[in-house]
Amino acid sequence: MVLDFLAAMYFGNTLLSWIYFFSTIIIFVLVAKTTIYFTKGFGRKITNNIKGEIDDHFLDLIEEPIAFLIILLGIYVGHFFLTMDSPIKFYLINILKLLFIITITWIVIRLVDLLLNTFFKPIIGKTKTRYDDQLIQLLGKLLKALAITIAAIITLDNFGVDVFTLIAGLGIGGLAFAFAAQKTIADAFGGLSILISRPFILGDTIEFSGTFGTVEEISLRHTKIRNLDNRLVIIPNSTLSSAIITNITSATKRKTVWKLDLTHNTSVEKIEKAKKIIVKAIKDCELCEEAPTVAFDEFSSSSLKILIIFYTKNNSWADMIKAKEQVAFKIKKEFEKNKIDFAFPTQTIYLEK
Repeated sequence: MVLDFLAAMYFGNTLLSWIYFFSTIIIFVLVAKTTIYFTKGFGRKITNNIKGEIDDHFLDLIEEPIAFLIILLGIYVGHFFLTMDSPIKFYLINILKLLFIITITWIVIRLVDLLLNTFFKPIIGKTKTRYDDQLIQLLGKLLKALAITIAAIITLDNFGVDVFTLIAGLGIGGLAFAFAAQKTIADAFGGLSILISRPFILGDTIEFSGTFGTVEEISLRHTKIRNLDNRLVIIPNSTLSSAIITNITSATKRKTVWKLDLTHNTSVEKIEKAKKIIVKAIKDCELCEEAPTVAFDEFSSSSLKILIIFYTKNNSWADMIKAKEQVAFKIKKEFEKNKIDFAFPTQTIYLEK
C-alpha cells in the first residue's frame, strides 16, 4: 500500500522521486546554514588570531554568496532524481547557470569593493591630493561594469545567442544608436574632460550658474554636489564641463566685503573713530588677517557709507562665518559705547510755506 502511494505519478514523476528531489535540496540548505554557522563561529576565531581586518571582511563577503551557491548545487543534484522533457531540462539547467553567473558576479563586485577599500584607499589616504580619491571611485565603477558586461556575454552565450553576430548587428545600427545616445556620449566626454583638466576634485566647494556646494561624486555621466541646504544636486557633465565654474576651495583665504551705513549727522571725528573701531575689531580677531581696508567710501541719499574689506587666514567656510560674527559683535558693541549710529533708509520732506 505504501509502495503504491510512493509510486503514484505527479507531474510526470513518482512521489518518491519528488521526495528525493526536495530532500536533496533540504540537505544542501542545511549544509549552507552549517557553513554560515562555521564561518561566523570557528572561522571568526581563526581570523581573530590573524593580524589585519581583511580576513574578517573576506568572510563577510563570501558567506552569503557561498551559501547561495551550495543551494544551487543542491537543486542541480536533486534534478537527477526527476524525469524531465528535454526543453524543460534545458531551461532549468540554463536558469541554474544564470543564477550561478549572477552569484559569481556578486562575489566579484564585492571583491572589487574589498580591494579598493582595504588596499588602495589607505594608500591614497596618505597622499596630499584628493584627485586619487575620484580616480579610485571611477576605477571601482569601471571594474564593476566590466564584470557585469562579461557576465552578460557569458549568459547570452549559454542561452544560445551568437554574441559576435549580435555585436556585428549593433555595429550596423551603431549610427542610429549614437544619434539616440548623443546626450549620454556628450556627458561621458564631459566627465573625461573634468577628470583630465581637473577644474575641481572631490571635496571641493564650487559655484556655477547659481548652484553652490561641495563635490561628493564625479562619474562619467554626472557630478553630484551637496548644496548649502544639504540637498544633493546632480548635474550632467556635459552641462558642467561647459559652464563657468568658480572653485571656492582653490582660494587660500576668504574675502568679506561690507558697507556700513552711518547717519548723515555723524561728525568727521566720529567717522574717524568708527574707522579705528572697525580696524581694531578685525585685527583683534584671530581668524582674520591684520591688513583690512577700511575707508569712507561715499555719500548716499540716506547715509554715509564706510567700505570694509578683510580676509580670513584660511579658506574655511565655517571660519569665515565665525570671523564675521566676532567682528560684527565687536563693532556693534563699540559703536553703542561711542554713540555712533547706524543709518537706515529714510526720506526728509521739506514743506515750503
